[in-house]
Amino acid sequence: MIKIVIRGWILSIGSVAVCTVLASLISSYVTHVDLAMIYLLGIVVTSSFSSQGPSLLATLLSVAAFDFFFVPPYFTFAVHDARYVVTFAVMFVVAVVISRLTLRVREQADAAHQALLRAETETLRSTMLSSVSHDLRTPLAAITGAATTLLQQDAILDQHNKRELTQTIAEEAEHLNQIIRNVLDMTRLESRAITIKKEWQSLEEIAGVVLNRLSEKLKDRRISVTLPEDLPLIPFDPLLIEQVLMNLFGNAVKYTPAGTPLEISAAVREGEVMIEVADRGPGLPQGSEEHIFEKFVRGSGPGSGIGLGLAICRAIVTAHGGSIWAENRDGGGAAFRFTLPPGGEQPLMEPENE
Repeated sequence: MIKIVIRGWILSIGSVAVCTVLASLISSYVTHVDLAMIYLLGIVVTSSFSSQGPSLLATLLSVAAFDFFFVPPYFTFAVHDARYVVTFAVMFVVAVVISRLTLRVREQADAAHQALLRAETETLRSTMLSSVSHDLRTPLAAITGAATTLLQQDAILDQHNKRELTQTIAEEAEHLNQIIRNVLDMTRLESRAITIKKEWQSLEEIAGVVLNRLSEKLKDRRISVTLPEDLPLIPFDPLLIEQVLMNLFGNAVKYTPAGTPLEISAAVREGEVMIEVADRGPGLPQGSEEHIFEKFVRGSGPGSGIGLGLAICRAIVTAHGGSIWAENRDGGGAAFRFTLPPGGEQPLMEPENE
């Protein structure tokens, strides 16, 4: 706050100095009225970027500089021609009126901007509450129903039915956990509460970890992994990039038919490493390639979630200095691609002991 106030006073003095230099350069070619206009322009600029105090100071300094440098006798505040006194008075009044009008316009613009932000925040809050409540009800209803059935003493259930109900509880609890985790992760990313801890990593290792963690969901899928042997080490936060790949694979499983293949590949493009997760599903609706990365945008397939997975991916990739986008593939399906920038010279690998 103190820096902003000091900046306003510096701007006030600096604008008058700049106007004086400019006026001195053209004083031989223009009239005194034109020189006064230059100072008025400086006052407008000062009022646009500072408070009332610096604006008033700019007004006083402008009148004083105009008198001192451009009204005879020069380099003195004495005035031999009484007409200039009227000129100074008019100039001061006009400058004060202009500065106040400029400040009022800026205050109105700031108030309108704050009102717009409040409206957007309220809309976002309502959308978030609606989305979260909708998605929380679904797994909670399934968990409650399954648990109630298991607890009914008069219910006749064989081992197969009990296992199905227990599996439903486990799956929906995981679904519920994922919803809450996504909301918390998005909140932390937007508030910058998450620190990016980059380390030199092998993409092959991260991909292996992700595929291993998703092995149950991917058991009926043919997974194609295309990672060049000469792929360089990349500086990134392993936990966050792991989450990006988890979300991309999770989306692919959710929105593509069971049994269709999935692919992960990487290549070096223009000095950056580009990672791709692709599928052979129905593809993306025309024109939605950018829209799907916005918060609370749901897919159209069954089991559409809260709409934060891809928004989290974009926030993480952007925090790493990369970019993420989606495209439809020739022959059907969608490809999600993101880049990670290089981080300078790679660390030297220690030779293995024989």
